[in-house]
Amino acid sequence: MQNKTGRKKLKCKPCEGKGLIKQGDKKVKCQRCGGSGYKS
Repeated sequence: MQNKTGRKKLKCKPCEGKGLIKQGDKKVKCQRCGGSGYKS
């Protein structure tokens, strides 16, 4: 049997795992995670 040896994906802090950040009245892709919501 093989076990997964990868780390658990961590949520991106600035966008709180959503992938989008509010800038004024519009939503923009998070720069840190590139819109995925997970820290790479």
